[in-house]
Amino acid sequence: MNEVDDVYVADSSNHRIIRWSSGSKEGRVVVGENGQGKGSNQFWCPKGLSFDVENNLYVVDCWNHRIQ
Repeated sequence: MNEVDDVYVADSSNHRIIRWSSGSKEGRVVVGENGQGKGSNQFWCPKGLSFDVENNLYVVDCWNHRIQ
């Protein structure tokens, strides 16, 4: 769930999305733990993030030319 105090980071170089919760000392991988690639469970240089009204996360997967 997208909490107001959470920060989401598109870690482009590591092909993953990290969530930093308020007060935490390290981030947690939300998606993209499978390395660079074209699979449905992979990114290739994620660049942008957005949430819809139902808190679904959308990721601009730059070099795969898609929104995940």
